[in-house]
Amino acid sequence: MNFTVLIADDEAMPRTVLQQYIPWDELSVTKVCLATDGEEAVEQARRFRPEIIISDIKMPHLSGLEVAAAVREFLPDCQFIFLSGYSDKEYLKGAIRLRAANYVEKPLNLEEITAAVREITTELLCQAKPTAEELFFQGGHFPDKPLNTNVFQDGETIFCQLEKLIPHSQKEDVFFLLERLYEKISRCQGTGPEYLRHLYCRILFLFLHAAESRNIRTITRQTDHLLYTMSRQETLTGLQEVLLQTAREYFSAQSPSNPDIASQVENYLENHYQDCTLTVQNIAGDLGFTNTYLCAAYKKSCGKTINQRLTEIRLLHARELLTSANRKLYEVANAVGYGDGKYFVKLFTREIGLSPREYQKRHTYEE
Repeated sequence: MNFTVLIADDEAMPRTVLQQYIPWDELSVTKVCLATDGEEAVEQARRFRPEIIISDIKMPHLSGLEVAAAVREFLPDCQFIFLSGYSDKEYLKGAIRLRAANYVEKPLNLEEITAAVREITTELLCQAKPTAEELFFQGGHFPDKPLNTNVFQDGETIFCQLEKLIPHSQKEDVFFLLERLYEKISRCQGTGPEYLRHLYCRILFLFLHAAESRNIRTITRQTDHLLYTMSRQETLTGLQEVLLQTAREYFSAQSPSNPDIASQVENYLENHYQDCTLTVQNIAGDLGFTNTYLCAAYKKSCGKTINQRLTEIRLLHARELLTSANRKLYEVANAVGYGDGKYFVKLFTREIGLSPREYQKRHTYEE
């Protein structure tokens, strides 16, 4: 944080000495303005809005005390250091009433004035509200820890890597990348917080989409809450914690204690194979998965498609019916989920190698 100082004195020598011989750089002062009387001091204060005004008390047009009273109307937090060659108690009383930061008697003592300015700037720095960047990266305003100007440039690269890893549940690689992301961003404090907040929300969406595909309801039912919480985080640490907590829940939900997809599909098929209208879309919807994910996950686990397994189950039950009761073929077809008797005969013959009637006769003959 940098400061502006206004020096108001009707004598040229004090103005020049203060402007040239006070170590302003050391005091975080980057602009020093001058005024030759009280009225000009008020005008300069309106124009430059200084944090500190060093003013002679006795000046033409407006005294230092009158300047202070006028300036405090539009700069209520402006700090004043009054200079005076008079030790009149009334001036002192007036300075006290106006909450002057200091009152220095002439002739000028540069060390005393420097100390007075340093005291004010130190206090202002401690009281200063953090900028959005300071709050985001450091959690507050710390004058002794200025932010660097490095800009984070690996956002898209890391996002694309996570986009591939998260759906395939590469837990260790995902956590490694999340930690790497945080460490890199922490060292790039010249990056806009809004860009980084948006990046974290995009990564959160990767987890939400993956959770939806895998029917991880502990996460999907929190979708609105997670997005709201992420978007409201004011610090990088807060963003990271929301993301890590979501990642922990996502991977925890895939532990061996949870029913695997193959078992869920198998149980569903056994309970619904008789339904002639059964489709993979129905199965996915009832189990809470997306159709694409369920098909891919099941085939990866079992080496066959869901429709292939459904056919196996239906034909297994059809064989049991053909050998256990003297039913008509269309009755057997309907009982195992085929509304079209001709299609059932064709499918059975292709898969078993015998027609339903031949299979039934052979079984009867063998018995």
